[in-house]
Amino acid sequence: MPDAAMDIKEHDQLIREVFIDPIRTVIVVDDEYPTLDSLLSEKEFEENGWKGKFPEVKRVRELLDFARTKEKPWLVDVHDGKKFTYKAEEIIAPYLHHSDLLVLDYNLDPFGVKGKDAINILRRLAENDHFNSVIVYTNEDIINKVVREIALGLTSPDSTLSTAESKPLLDTLEKWEEKEEGITSKLEDEVTEETYLQVRTKYSGNYDKILSMEGEGKRIRDHWSRLNKDNPLDPKQLVKWLAFRRQEKIKAQLSLKSIGNIQVCNSTENNWIQTGSLFITVLSKRSSPAQFETVLLEAIKASFPSPHRLLLAKIRSEIDQRGVLAEAAILENKYLQVQWLGDFLNPDPTDIKGVILNTIDRHWEALGDQMRVAVNNFAQKIHQAFLPLGVNGVMDKCSLNKDDLGSDESLKRFNCFTSTKPIDRSHLTTGHIFQMYSVVGGEPRMWICLSPACDLVPNQKTHTYLNESVPFIAARLHKVSPKKALDDANRNVFLFLDMDGKVETFCIHKEGNIILNPEWEQMFAHNQGRFHNENKLTIALIVEKCGDLISCWNEATLVAQLRSEYALNLLQRIGALLSRPGLGINFKSRLKQ
Repeated sequence: MPDAAMDIKEHDQLIREVFIDPIRTVIVVDDEYPTLDSLLSEKEFEENGWKGKFPEVKRVRELLDFARTKEKPWLVDVHDGKKFTYKAEEIIAPYLHHSDLLVLDYNLDPFGVKGKDAINILRRLAENDHFNSVIVYTNEDIINKVVREIALGLTSPDSTLSTAESKPLLDTLEKWEEKEEGITSKLEDEVTEETYLQVRTKYSGNYDKILSMEGEGKRIRDHWSRLNKDNPLDPKQLVKWLAFRRQEKIKAQLSLKSIGNIQVCNSTENNWIQTGSLFITVLSKRSSPAQFETVLLEAIKASFPSPHRLLLAKIRSEIDQRGVLAEAAILENKYLQVQWLGDFLNPDPTDIKGVILNTIDRHWEALGDQMRVAVNNFAQKIHQAFLPLGVNGVMDKCSLNKDDLGSDESLKRFNCFTSTKPIDRSHLTTGHIFQMYSVVGGEPRMWICLSPACDLVPNQKTHTYLNESVPFIAARLHKVSPKKALDDANRNVFLFLDMDGKVETFCIHKEGNIILNPEWEQMFAHNQGRFHNENKLTIALIVEKCGDLISCWNEATLVAQLRSEYALNLLQRIGALLSRPGLGINFKSRLKQ
């Protein structure tokens, strides 16, 4: 479908429904506003009383009037920014962390560094788990400057830039400076705070992008082109060093802690900053409180939240608004609760971790079922609203790289999520993947447990000659190239495993060739297969030594768990291998001419 215009009113309504309508609590932090404490406390009024002016009283009154006359009123509280010391911030932090909207004065300390206290508050908010919308308002005339300072204050230094400075580079720059005095300063001036911020937020630290920028990039290339053709200075190396130099100059402004990815828009029409748990927009203090809702809505619209962000925000708001009703509906089913409770409080569970996670899954699924209708209706609205834009149009507006669709990395990530899940058992079961050092050679090898789950429940099945150990079948996993795994992924014999953040590809067949039979071993898990020390277990293999069979015990580390459907698929394959009949008939095929 060709890209077309989406219905603006429908899009606005979707955003309002999940980001604006759920707002219930508003906290204002301002050193000029009167607080209820300062007005009611006689001692505080006499010694530290509010000494503001009528315009500030009027502004608070306007905010209260607006908040109370809304169709869905806001509950507003005001805190004194003058007392926002670190200790006081610790006390007030729980209130800020659980507000739906924070209205924050940028200049809380008129005698200190502008914006320092406000940025510290935003850093603390960015570290919490509750989503906050924030309106930062300021007396500063240049709004763009405030947006940039906040964004830099939420950005942590890039440690990879420390490798940008080297002796050959400095020697080349020194020689260049001798021929063209002041060139180093000119180059450093090209990578401004704005340029540095743009690369860190928009281009994820890809400093090569500086060279493609129309202004600074072109000027840097022009400077570089004046060097001799045989100069050893790579322009990519140069811009990375320039970014390093800028980072060193603004290091005091940056955050000591990383709060994840940050997105920034700093245009004259709209401005916004977004982190994982914060959405911030900046406006002038000359703006009326009655404009707060409209300004916030316009900023969120400008950020163009993706369909999935809207859907997740809807789920979150449904839990906040209707979670109690859904909870009551679940608890009303007494018969169901009796059965779940019997499982949950089993006095002798074989797998406490599994019991707890199973209980959570049951209630989570029941909670989702109660809210599914509202979420489903909203999802249909999202689909209809975004459909006219087409996939490419939506990706462009959401700053997603459409070239990633169908790429090797995206397919690996998709297949990994589809076939694996977090480890949710405290004992060995079907589909558990573990790493263990080889008996011969000491090389680490990957194995997958492919025995039926019912045979692996601790103490459930007795073995004539075994007490503390449980036997199981394990198939060896062979590492294969991502190309091979992706080309034949639908054969359902490949595994896509997240190994320390990188998706590695494996197969139960050597070289990914399904003609070759899987390598399997009969193994024995100690302590009935229970884990110890963070998903470790002790496993024995039977080896031959001097004509005798002996057990060789090794410690294995669990690294992944397959989803049950995919684990059963591999279990059936190994089962077919172990049960294949030997016909005893030797057919001969005709020799090819």
